[in-house]
Amino acid sequence: SHHSNQFQQQQQQQQQYGDEGSVASHHSQASYHSQASYHSYNQQYLSPQQSRSFSSLAPLQSGSSEYNTTLELTLRSLQDESLSFEHVIRAMQNFPAHALIQERGCALLWNQTFNADVCHMLVSMGGVVTILQAMRKHPTIAKLQHTALEVLRNLCVNELNRQSLLQAGGLPFVVETMQKLADDAEIQRSGCNMLASVAQGGMEYKIAVAECGGILAVMKAVETHPENDNVLRAAYQALRLLGYNPGGNGGGN
Repeated sequence: SHHSNQFQQQQQQQQQYGDEGSVASHHSQASYHSQASYHSYNQQYLSPQQSRSFSSLAPLQSGSSEYNTTLELTLRSLQDESLSFEHVIRAMQNFPAHALIQERGCALLWNQTFNADVCHMLVSMGGVVTILQAMRKHPTIAKLQHTALEVLRNLCVNELNRQSLLQAGGLPFVVETMQKLADDAEIQRSGCNMLASVAQGGMEYKIAVAECGGILAVMKAVETHPENDNVLRAAYQALRLLGYNPGGNGGGN
């Protein structure tokens, strides 16, 4: 399969996130493996005074010198993998149209949301809505779509975040994203993982996933990527959680 070589490097990177197993066990594998080497960035670029002005940013006039200064500071700070999730989410909310900030923010939050406490604190900060907004504003950036789906997967282990997703119309939007990017194996895998995470909330959520075409989207992922083990594993887990047993289709794994 031409997909296997294309995504091999990404898959190796993602294996350190504990991608197999249930989504619930997934949070216990919090991984901050690369933080230590970035502390120098933190000390160099974010003094306490800068941190305060950055995190409590009022809307700025685009193109103004203050806006440009804050944008530059924000971009620089996002190079730091130990940047707090509060700073990351505020940066994304302050610059929703800036593709690089949204993409980098999603990448940082993917790592940080393996921590259940972080997921809980992001409820009150509008975490789910911010991620959906990033996906909606930048639909053609596949890397952003992929990491955003993984962040949503992590966030939706939390019941309050699952509710936020439903209220924001997130489920039909995710299914639509899977349909539009059907040939992208990583999007399909992440979409399946995300729907599985939602389905773990119980019957209300399983019905919601099914009603917006979620089961069909997962089955389509299997049909489109029949030789991609990572897609198949994610899809079969999602189907099981949704109450659909794919075992009868001869997929013995």
